[in-house]
Amino acid sequence: MASNILVRDIMTKDIHVARNDTSMAEVIATMAKYDLNFMMVIQSEKPTGIITTHDIIVRLLGLGIAPSAVIARMVYTNPLVTINEEGTVEDAIKLMKHWKIKHLPVVNKAEKLIGVLTTNDIVFHVPSMISTLEELCHPKQP
Repeated sequence: MASNILVRDIMTKDIHVARNDTSMAEVIATMAKYDLNFMMVIQSEKPTGIITTHDIIVRLLGLGIAPSAVIARMVYTNPLVTINEEGTVEDAIKLMKHWKIKHLPVVNKAEKLIGVLTTNDIVFHVPSMISTLEELCHPKQP
């Protein structure tokens, strides 16, 4: 069934973005204001990175760096794995499992960011795929 569902049909379209040069203080304030667990970073409408709460804790707060002292591109996860809006949910799940990611930026033919596919999107819209996503949500310990 997931092989028939296109990513663009279930992705989250209304996402908050920051630019590469946005201060991390501003990123954190936006994430707090809208209760977000990630923010996409773009330049010229194309995705350059993603900042998750994990990134903030590990790469910023864990090192004792003041959020006002750095910009988004210094903290975000990159290189970024993306999927074209014409991709299937099955293709997206394969990418997410391979790269161990829970947020997959969706781009159009011009490589511009048009949304993000999350594990929540998949669970909500394609509940038959829950067991396939289990590994992402509960990674096996070595």
